[in-house]
Amino acid sequence: MRFRPSLMVLVVMTATSGLRPATAQTDTASRPEKLSLDQAERLALENHPALREAEAAVEAAEAQIKQARANYYPQLSFSGIGKIGLSGATGALGLAGFPGSPFFRNLASSANWYQTIFDFGRTRHHAASRESLANLTRFKRQAEQDRIKHAVRRAYFSVLEARRLQRLADKTVDERQLTLARVQAYFQARLRSQLDVRLAEANLAEAQGDLIRVRSAVRTSEAALQAAMGVEGESRYELEEPAAEITPPPSLQELLASARTNRPDLNAAEAKVAAFSAQVGATEAERRPEIRGFAAGGQGRFQGTPVKENQRHGLGALGIIFPFFTGGRLKGQEEEARAELKGAMAAHDALRQHVRLEVTAAHSQVLASQEAIRAAGEQERAAGDALRLAQARFQARLASFLELTTAEVTLTRAETNHARALYDYRKAWADLDFSIGPANIP
Repeated sequence: MRFRPSLMVLVVMTATSGLRPATAQTDTASRPEKLSLDQAERLALENHPALREAEAAVEAAEAQIKQARANYYPQLSFSGIGKIGLSGATGALGLAGFPGSPFFRNLASSANWYQTIFDFGRTRHHAASRESLANLTRFKRQAEQDRIKHAVRRAYFSVLEARRLQRLADKTVDERQLTLARVQAYFQARLRSQLDVRLAEANLAEAQGDLIRVRSAVRTSEAALQAAMGVEGESRYELEEPAAEITPPPSLQELLASARTNRPDLNAAEAKVAAFSAQVGATEAERRPEIRGFAAGGQGRFQGTPVKENQRHGLGALGIIFPFFTGGRLKGQEEEARAELKGAMAAHDALRQHVRLEVTAAHSQVLASQEAIRAAGEQERAAGDALRLAQARFQARLASFLELTTAEVTLTRAETNHARALYDYRKAWADLDFSIGPANIP
């Protein structure tokens, strides 16, 4: 009877070791692709559809700048007409130059030149508004890049955490299988009771249930990483474990100053204020006169008309428009622009407060996670010592199986807490980097 415990332990170990090579062969066959954190971020910036949308918004805003600046330059066009009947009736076509003259006969054509001579800042303010809006879209694009990189970092660390917990869960299942084998051997040798066997079986079932949940978490976290990178399909990656270096963060005041300077969403809010401020100037300029120039050169059939010979091939003109009464339209536009400016300024102030809160919370979380790592490390060391003592006492029949089980559960919990604390620390640093802007992201 003395040889039965060793025999049963050997059987369980053989069965367990027999299962591992199949898993290793499967992993070798799948050959997961190596993926560093930097590579994951680059993939995300290349593939993520949200970033393509932000790029398109920047292109559209830059095109609007060209439209707004067009009034700085002459506008050239060509117009021509061929008609039968009364000349003045062709005004509905809206043709400029000679084709618009009521005196020509059947055919006319001209090259036309338009130019805004002076508009009291209309064009300047509209162009400034469009430039600020383009800056806003650029800052939004940067903010989207930062958001994507932040999401990739958190997802990357979540996969590493889930896989680490899976390894711990695998180890726990193996250890509890061995414990069950020992207890069964002791029971057959009439050295332990049936209660100990049932407790060992319950502990093994609990560990197997935890392993199932952790495997599900691994699959979920891997899918989340692919979504964060904007990658379609199913791919398995071999991730690189970052260096477990615990470094204190800079002071809160330094971080807040950095965030006020580098946060792209804050810069975008400032650009929006500048855009609406320029729009207010544009609406004020709409109340003032506008001077325009026009010239045309061409020809038409003017024989038999009162048009003089020296006036049949060219013309030039200056015009002025003075909107002295518009029924309240211009006043309403100005009031609307001022209200939008007030709203943009209020949104900027609210965002500054939110950024301060975000940086403060992230800074506190980094400090707290550092302390959590130290506490979890102490807990793991103490739990390991306790388990070794419990195992020795159990072998010497000085401790109950409940004492051994309690020590095993305590160590498992401590190892899990330590692993989670390490990845919580890395995620906290990712949050802090995100909260202070792109210039501080390593």
